[in-house]
Amino acid sequence: MKVAIMTGGGDSPGMNAFIRAVVRCCLNLRPATSVWGVIDGWRGLVDGNFKKLTKKDTAGIAHQGGTILGTLRVPELKDDRDMQEAIALNLHDNFFDYLFIIGGNGSLAASNVINNIIKEKGLRTKLLVTAGSIDNDVCNNYGYSIGFYSAIDKSLEMLEWIRDTASAHRRVYIIESMGRDSGYLAFFAGVATGAEHIILPNDEVDYEQLVNLISERDRDTRIIVAEGYPKTADEIRKILEEIFARRNIKHEIRHVDMGYFQRGGKAAVKDIIVASWLGYVMVKDAFEGVDSGFYICFHPGENPVRLPLDVAADQSKTTHLDIPQHLKEFEAALR
Repeated sequence: MKVAIMTGGGDSPGMNAFIRAVVRCCLNLRPATSVWGVIDGWRGLVDGNFKKLTKKDTAGIAHQGGTILGTLRVPELKDDRDMQEAIALNLHDNFFDYLFIIGGNGSLAASNVINNIIKEKGLRTKLLVTAGSIDNDVCNNYGYSIGFYSAIDKSLEMLEWIRDTASAHRRVYIIESMGRDSGYLAFFAGVATGAEHIILPNDEVDYEQLVNLISERDRDTRIIVAEGYPKTADEIRKILEEIFARRNIKHEIRHVDMGYFQRGGKAAVKDIIVASWLGYVMVKDAFEGVDSGFYICFHPGENPVRLPLDVAADQSKTTHLDIPQHLKEFEAALR
């Protein structure tokens, strides 16, 4: 059997653990398997850029952030039928029986399109896909994306650093968090650090009430804002400063963007173990000849949910972007 591994979209901690798991499980369970890495994600599939991988190539990488294979976005792939067909043919012509993919929503959608072309043309390659995303916005009805817990860890560390300075100077900090469509990262980072207020993408913020909260604080206030919220941090700051001036409140306001710091660095233990578990299960399924599908789970060791790619790619059936009300009530009770 000949297989390939690809990391797509934005990198997330745990991708290297997934690569390691697929390579080592393939070579340990069936030593005759030929395992190849796709260089630079979807760009590598378009260009046919593959590198043979050995167990030695994956030594010591499980905890590392980023991806040793690289990942380049190819925006035109979404609508370019010729490019989509070229990928399907590249996989077939290189005799790949399976392609293992870890990536976000864009990679899942592209995988579904490529898989449909493979079926239409009667080509050989099957696609096994799992979620790698710090935003936790891929099929989250069925589990957490690889990289989500790592990003919470990084956020917690930064938010505690900010608390020190905010408290020392009696400051209000507006802190931007990644999370373009989903507020999960901002929300759970706020819960973990005990942030005074969290603004999610679809929130309607009562700024007068928010200022009441700030005025009651003794030394510091940290306001976490998810990337998807329509107002910028500077717009929020100006609103608060206008209310401060009107109500004679003296707090100084500063702005910090956690941004890409949340994405990098070593993977959390849970992401390493879940990524490794999913890689193992997917390899075993490939050896049994399963059809293309999408895998996700909540905990290491549990049987992953396996969805057809067309079902997984339909976010209306698989994904919720708003934080459930019972979790919002949980967070409010901790303030």
